[in-house]
Amino acid sequence: MNAPDTTALPAALSADPTRGEFTVRVARVLRHTAEVSGYRLERCDGQALPAAEAGAHIDLYLPGGLARSYSLCGEPALSAEGYEIAVKREDAGRGGSRAVHEHLREGRLLRIGRPRCLFPLAPQAPHHRLLGGGIGVTPLVAMAHALHARGAAFDLHVFVRSAEHLPLRAALEAAPWRGCVTVHRDDAPATRTDPAALVAQAPAGAHLYYCGPEGFMAALREASRDWPAERVHFEHFGAPPAAATPGTGAGFELILARRQQRLHVPAGKSIAMVLHGAGIPVDTVCEQGICASCITPYLDGTPDHQDSCLTDEERATHVAVCCARALTPTLTLDI
Repeated sequence: MNAPDTTALPAALSADPTRGEFTVRVARVLRHTAEVSGYRLERCDGQALPAAEAGAHIDLYLPGGLARSYSLCGEPALSAEGYEIAVKREDAGRGGSRAVHEHLREGRLLRIGRPRCLFPLAPQAPHHRLLGGGIGVTPLVAMAHALHARGAAFDLHVFVRSAEHLPLRAALEAAPWRGCVTVHRDDAPATRTDPAALVAQAPAGAHLYYCGPEGFMAALREASRDWPAERVHFEHFGAPPAAATPGTGAGFELILARRQQRLHVPAGKSIAMVLHGAGIPVDTVCEQGICASCITPYLDGTPDHQDSCLTDEERATHVAVCCARALTPTLTLDI
């Protein structure tokens, strides 16, 4: 057996406790499929990690200045002992998953942020229907653990190309709630089901949760468009195609109320880029308006919201500075 790699990431990536960050050790690496690897992260100082609710994600700070968010897929009740994530390598992506697969080895240290949840379970429902496409099943596995612990009624449907492409297969087969899981495979006609049909056939009053690639998301968005909004829950793993590229659109003036400072945001640059260029710290992880790390309150002006993480109510007071533009000549931030 090879000795674990105890090499720490660069000093610049050391954790800042005042920002809710932790240095963790990669305790275990598992190969789930040819494209998906799982990682167990444990705190280096032996202390408990912050508890994480079902649907939560953490930010990983990776070599080269990359920061990416990944959903937790372990049992929430045991999250203080260690965080479990599963990452699909996307060679055509923006480099985050490739960095995870190439750099995270057993014993390696890295900096992470505390769990945040933008995809929570409803506190009560007669039934919870969970639909996951491929790697989109990761937050739903944590939800299934939590629902089973509650004694709540639920089912989990996973859509994959083949058995070889099923993420977290061992965990699904070993779970005490495995009888609630149905796997739909493209290569097995007998198991294939239209996800939209599962929406139409959901029990009365059910809450719907879904996550997966954009085509899968779009189909379920359309299938559930007549459902009450409070009963539909979803999480994107990437920006929807309709979202504008951050930095596109006409330039505008950015006013920083507390700093009494004015900055120009030109076409081709996002608000976050301009703030960073002026030496003003702002958290950015996904840079696509998905993870909510850059959410900032605004006081005046009309933002052109291009995120997929804020609710309509939240958009009345906050903006995702990694991707938003302004529909007015000026936009005033409360910073």
